[in-house]
Amino acid sequence: MKAPDSQIAVTLYNLRDYCKTESDLDKTLDKVCDIGYRAVQVSGTPLPADVIRKQLDSHNLYCCATHEGLDTLKGDPAALIDRLQTLECDFTALGAPPPEYRQDVKMVDELIRIFETMGGKLREKGIRLGYHNHHFEFERLPGTRQIMLDYFYENSNPELVAAEIDVHWVTRGGQNPVNWIHKVGKRMPVIHFKDFAIIDGGTPVFCEIGEGNLDWPAIIQACREEGVRWYSIEQDSLFRDRDIFESIKISFDNLKAMGVK
Repeated sequence: MKAPDSQIAVTLYNLRDYCKTESDLDKTLDKVCDIGYRAVQVSGTPLPADVIRKQLDSHNLYCCATHEGLDTLKGDPAALIDRLQTLECDFTALGAPPPEYRQDVKMVDELIRIFETMGGKLREKGIRLGYHNHHFEFERLPGTRQIMLDYFYENSNPELVAAEIDVHWVTRGGQNPVNWIHKVGKRMPVIHFKDFAIIDGGTPVFCEIGEGNLDWPAIIQACREEGVRWYSIEQDSLFRDRDIFESIKISFDNLKAMGVK
């Protein structure tokens, strides 16, 4: 399927409770299309790739990315390549590594080795492998003055290891999303978008794009300057008990109002 002109995608992880069967996925994608989405990131959807692809095709939706677990990245490249080719997807990322892979230099080096090995195999098939961050990657590695994410990107081959920055988690980690977009630069075909708010006397929470405190004009401009192709909307948990479909519509509509196509 040819990629749509739109840059906005929605991460199916948001909708995982509504994608457990093919029938559920069918109904969920109906709602996604009604909102206006033309692309999705496949994550948290426990269905075979051919079933997902069938439903994506029937809804004229493009798969811009997936998330895979570390066991998959350590496993058989042929199986992962088959899955991604079935989905016609040219980018995948690790959602998060187990804690032991981010707590000392030796284990981060091992994570880099895993990424470069699988990244090389995927690159041969025109697929890029990236890393999706949370806030814990902004802790300093013991015995160093570097945070884990800086070390990971500085010591990995950019031809084999791409990025999938999450702007909310960067903020929660005490860093500036715009700086990180420029830091990873052309390594990033897909970015995760969700807003960051403070409520109830100082509690940080997830919220819909444009409903929180992030500087979206600056974030979007940085993405344009670095050539980010896809803005993948993620809502880890609901804001003020909104329905998840209401949430992903608010984010979509607000991005459109900001001039994102």
